Amino acid sequence: MDYSEFKRQLGADPTSQDPDFLRARQSSPEFVRAAAESDRLEHILKKALTWPAPPELVAGLKDIAQTGKSGSRPWRSYALAASVLLAVAVAGMIWRMNPGYDSVEQYVAYHYGHDGPMLVARGEGKQADNVDAVLTRFHLTLAPQAKRMVGVIKICPTPSGKGAHMVLNTSSGPISIIFMPDTAVTDGEMLDFDGMQAQLLVLSGGGSAAVIGTHSQHIGRFRALVQSAFIPISTEA
Repeated sequence: MDYSEFKRQLGADPTSQDPDFLRARQSSPEFVRAAAESDRLEHILKKALTWPAPPELVAGLKDIAQTGKSGSRPWRSYALAASVLLAVAVAGMIWRMNPGYDSVEQYVAYHYGHDGPMLVARGEGKQADNVDAVLTRFHLTLAPQAKRMVGVIKICPTPSGKGAHMVLNTSSGPISIIFMPDTAVTDGEMLDFDGMQAQLLVLSGGGSAAVIGTHSQHIGRFRALVQSAFIPISTEA
């Protein structure tokens, strides 16, 4: 079963017990990731469908229905009640569909997939002039060597609040760094996703970072550079 057929069946019947489908779920890292994401979505949807209506809403809908019985057009009251309940159900489902990230690893893969390649294209061969403007809000600066390598930098969301996403132009090509000021990670942990490689680092100045590049760049070689790059600045007057 090829990947496109697997994705089609995953969308049509994710709980299928077809032997070929079950084998495909474990056939490669790409298939495993797609299956895991589908399983997570199914779990969220099941939880959304069991979301209880607030008691005060139920009481209010009953009042609407009772009022409609004495009127000449009760169907309007029932239609109103149904539309309100549907709106609340949809809102509840949307809220449950955005539960946050289950892990730092999931966040890194999702965040890089969202705008990582675009930032690499923007920053490659460039030198950013707003490094301090971005990092001073975190009471940090970059070591001179690292600062000269920054091609682009911006504020970005992290699992624990705001952070920074930057591209460093290195001798082996651009690499991406996601700085996470309040997120705990396992120092040195390596990740693989969508053909990319990432390493999670605890920073000497506080916080953590994900360093992301291609397998051929061997991003582990940048560990010392990144861990010493973020320098705290004094907040005293």
